[in-house]
Amino acid sequence: MKQMTWNVALDELLSVEGIVAEDILSKNGPVLLPAGVSLSALREAEPEIVALLAKHHITHVRVRSVPDITAGEFRTALRKLVPAVNELNPMLTQLAVSQLGAIYQSIEDRRTRERGIKTMLAIASRLPREIRKTSSITLSMVDSNEREGERDYIHAVNTALLAGYIAQRVFPIWPAFVESCVMGGFFHDIGKAFMAELPSAASSQPSQPSQPRRNKNVLPGEAKIYNLHTLLGEALLRDVGVNDAYILSAVRSHHEKWNGQGSPDRLSGENIPVAGRIVAVANAFENLTSSLLIDDPRRANKAISTMISLTNSDFDRRIVGALLASIGLYPPGAVVLLSDGRIGIVLETKEHNLLCPRVLVCLDKNNRRVTPFETLNINKEGTVYIKEAIDDFGKRKQEQEQLSGEAVEKVD
Repeated sequence: MKQMTWNVALDELLSVEGIVAEDILSKNGPVLLPAGVSLSALREAEPEIVALLAKHHITHVRVRSVPDITAGEFRTALRKLVPAVNELNPMLTQLAVSQLGAIYQSIEDRRTRERGIKTMLAIASRLPREIRKTSSITLSMVDSNEREGERDYIHAVNTALLAGYIAQRVFPIWPAFVESCVMGGFFHDIGKAFMAELPSAASSQPSQPSQPRRNKNVLPGEAKIYNLHTLLGEALLRDVGVNDAYILSAVRSHHEKWNGQGSPDRLSGENIPVAGRIVAVANAFENLTSSLLIDDPRRANKAISTMISLTNSDFDRRIVGALLASIGLYPPGAVVLLSDGRIGIVLETKEHNLLCPRVLVCLDKNNRRVTPFETLNINKEGTVYIKEAIDDFGKRKQEQEQLSGEAVEKVD
């Protein structure tokens, strides 16, 4: 959580949580209270400090906040909320990550690849039903932080969840299409598994605004790699019997751009298959919220503005609009500073009212823990509003217990 500093009146010093932000000196120069001291430790060890500071005519102490609320505490509180915030079953995402890992690691073995893809089809068939019940998809995505070796698999699963979530909102009565978009998300980068020379981080960079090319028949640098991996991914799926046109087009066309400057076919606008357009938006948003790729505690909030800026150049406006209408301008999991000084975490966004989410209030205006946490519904006509996003608790940590790659053979 972002650190902030504020002045605390002396008579409140031992009732707030935080760390002394700067040395407190007497008029003669000696340090009365050094910077960096925890107020909770001070409260237990030296409660007489207030009298000492008062004796030296100190009236206020500069204090900085500490990350008092952890992502783990937020998850615990989330499970106790009434009404509940619905999330996907974490075992489904854990299973999907494990199965994709088994496929990637044995990609050259056709039998293993075919068996693994059939397993992913079974998982994908269950997800549309789960997604319909999920109000906040960003709370169901998996955090890739500190798990660099599994980054590609986690990225694929998160992209699949987002793609299914968007498809469900664009085509709510077409569950078969939602399932195809989930599968397209799972395997949108499968062609990269054959490309060992491509660094993992470079393979998943966020989309950038299009640049015109001098020769439309020559794709420079990384664009050649993108061109190859989409075509290779499509070929791999066809080779094991996948013939769903929506799945195949999602894999082939997720790097096409609305303005025709993408790859591999330089399609533009409505000529880009709709499944490819959906997976393109899901892929870019997932990259922009990745803690492994982007070291910014406000990355989820900034991802929104980036996606808006790329609309019409890279992405279909309607697809981006469907995503934003569902997650709002402050995605669920965003830690926000309220206009009255309190700090909370966004739980879910009200449909068609992007500025008025439901918020879990964790700290009061003096940075003191609210016990128990409180829920607040931001109202359009109310006096309290979100001032800024300061952190992101959206993606959940993957469970420590990993499913065996052998589960590929155990799931129909």
